Amino acid sequence: MSWIDAPITVQTHEADLYLDQVGPQEAPVVYYLHGGPGYGSFSFRDLVGDELTAYRMVFADQRGGGRSYAGGPFTTHDLAQDVVTVLDALRLDHVTLLAHGFGTIPAVRTAVQHPDRIDGLVLVNPWFSMPLLARTLQRRAAHMSGDVEAALPPESALEDADLIDPAALAEEAYQRVPPKPLFDALEFPHPSTRMRLEHADAVAQFGPQRSDAPDDMWTANVTPELSGVRAPIVALFGTLDGTSYPDQAEHGLAHLPTARTGLVEAGHYPWLDDPEGFLPLLHQALPQAPATMER
Repeated sequence: MSWIDAPITVQTHEADLYLDQVGPQEAPVVYYLHGGPGYGSFSFRDLVGDELTAYRMVFADQRGGGRSYAGGPFTTHDLAQDVVTVLDALRLDHVTLLAHGFGTIPAVRTAVQHPDRIDGLVLVNPWFSMPLLARTLQRRAAHMSGDVEAALPPESALEDADLIDPAALAEEAYQRVPPKPLFDALEFPHPSTRMRLEHADAVAQFGPQRSDAPDDMWTANVTPELSGVRAPIVALFGTLDGTSYPDQAEHGLAHLPTARTGLVEAGHYPWLDDPEGFLPLLHQALPQAPATMER
């Protein structure tokens, strides 16, 4: 058995893409798409990598985040194309995509545009619709600032998600509550979870001093594209994650009648809040690898 553990940089149009390829060369390939945007894959590998030694993992930092550079403006469609660029560079014919939060956007678009390359999608606390997330942020920020009337959900929160000005809603939310405490309130049910994640981030060797977001970040919405995904989909939700449950779950799964789902009592990072509940679900969702593949 040949074990791979190598950092790689792939150059593409106006970007240098950083990734770690780790695991048995003969094992099923799992490509990890982190959340964000502008985050990185380091903390997931650091905190969960030892549980994934049965797979040939590709821990990729997306363009504009982590240790990957963006040399100019880009969109979520570029992030999807970057996945295929990396697969070609690594000479990988097909993979399973494991996406977290915002990583769902490029994951779905890759699966729709390149169905022959994607064996399956495993989506953890997926963000299917950024306009819907903007609505969630606006409501939570209003609640945190004591504006009870503005915090009330509209009568058709799901139906009008594509009709609102999402960038304006997000800006309204950030004027009430700064982004970090706002997302902390939505994503972390326990302070210890946030502290563990921040410790992992503190030891990461990030490349850029700042992160770059796609130009179409707040308008990105892949729910209309979900019906075009041919690969099997598994969606795992933390019931304590205010960014994805229940709104994103209801909104996305309405377009995915055959998707398998799983619930765990956890926040946005379920591998930290409840690893005993989450990791068995993750292993069931990923392609089965022979036990002899484990390191």
